[in-house]
Amino acid sequence: MACCFFQKHTFVKGKEYNDTWRKQVIYQLLTDRFARDEDDFEHPSQGRTYLGGTWKGVIRKLDYLQSLGCTAIWISPIVKNIEGQTGYGEPYHGYWTQDFTKLNSHFGTSEDLQDLVNNLHKRGMLCMVDVVVNHMVHPGTEAVDYSQFNPFNQANDFHPWKYIQDYNNQEDVVTGWLGDNCVNLPDLKTEKSSVRKFFQKWISDLVSTYKFDGMRIDTAKHVEKSFFPPFVKAAKIFTTGEIFHGNPKYAGAYQNYMPSVINFPLYYQLRETFSSPRIPMFEYYQKGVLDIRHNFRDTTILCNFLENHDVPRFFSQTQDNALALNAIAATIFSDGIPVIYYGQEQRFSGGDDPDNREGLWVSKYDTTSFLFECISTFIHLRQSLIAKDPNFCALLSQKIYLDKRVYAFYRTGVLVILCNGGKQTRKTIIVDTSSFSQNPTQVYVDAFSKSRIQATEKKLNITIKYGLPMYRLKVNNDFDVTSSSILPVPLPR
Repeated sequence: MACCFFQKHTFVKGKEYNDTWRKQVIYQLLTDRFARDEDDFEHPSQGRTYLGGTWKGVIRKLDYLQSLGCTAIWISPIVKNIEGQTGYGEPYHGYWTQDFTKLNSHFGTSEDLQDLVNNLHKRGMLCMVDVVVNHMVHPGTEAVDYSQFNPFNQANDFHPWKYIQDYNNQEDVVTGWLGDNCVNLPDLKTEKSSVRKFFQKWISDLVSTYKFDGMRIDTAKHVEKSFFPPFVKAAKIFTTGEIFHGNPKYAGAYQNYMPSVINFPLYYQLRETFSSPRIPMFEYYQKGVLDIRHNFRDTTILCNFLENHDVPRFFSQTQDNALALNAIAATIFSDGIPVIYYGQEQRFSGGDDPDNREGLWVSKYDTTSFLFECISTFIHLRQSLIAKDPNFCALLSQKIYLDKRVYAFYRTGVLVILCNGGKQTRKTIIVDTSSFSQNPTQVYVDAFSKSRIQATEKKLNITIKYGLPMYRLKVNNDFDVTSSSILPVPLPR
């Protein structure tokens, strides 16, 4: 009973952080791949080696991120990694820790990192840092030289060398090692008191020094759940964890131990709904909306994404712009916090690692490209709705219409219509507005075309063209759509 009581009340003090982060749109970047100190658009952009991205480079491109509309960034891990080549290249991504007490000098200095966070704060933006508490790294099959690690330099700080054999066995998942005989990840005994005490002080000092606003915990499902509440409490910032699992019941359990998790259950449904072959919208609504709500304590602070550094990019699976726009729109307007993975706005199409970790400079940071303008439109629309009604982020979406290929939902001020028929689709639907509007002749405007349509006896006749998502904003005396910073968007190529 004591344990249940503790879990229920763990995050009351963190409510203000949750309220702040609900309103954000997060841009996830790999520091090494986002921007260099100076622009060199011809610089190599592929491979498992350091390519020169830095914290100074990120500072130089903050105008680019604000043009897109993002309000927070999530940077890759900052601590010192091992040096040199392995069978899987260099640790340019930042996840192969050697020393928790030092920074990764490839990304810059302590002053550079402080400057980055300070510059973000001056712009009213937030910074989320990625942290790894589950493991360190060892290349090859020879005996691990634990003395190279800091501060965990003894074998008894780690679980015995044994790769995970059964991912359905939680004890094996928590105590087993990730990796293989090329590069393996010695698994820390995070249940050990001295290990926990180090991490609690470490994260507290890190936040105090660099003023981070949030953190993402890597490989969180490989750490015993009881580790997280005191760790999150020591950080005193918003926290989301990577629970790389598509089952909402499994992933949802972790929200009893940390405020938020990365929404993999929604990710899998987005991929199955908007790529090929496609599941019906009935199934998407059941699994991507209802099942997630049933199994998570609070869906409004889950981090929703369509791409990240561990999965193939969406355009490696389909070339249909209409499907992509619908999937991105679902990411941005569904309950939760949208996360845009760097390069997504430039229509990058790399497959598995490392092809999904391209250098962004090849795009020349184009703010006029088709997908950049579309995503910017979505984000600016979301932010204008939040500015109009701060409760937009706290209220769940409401299903308005559902058939095999169309799902429409309402959130305060906007009707979102998603279609997974593809770019050849032209379809007319009739939407009943009585559940969200008291005005039987309410006027609505489309966020893309700016065309207006008037309800008749609380019914809207809407024609979906080219399979594109649609956004019908309610127009009344206190909402001026012309001032909501919505950009014109061309039809998909």
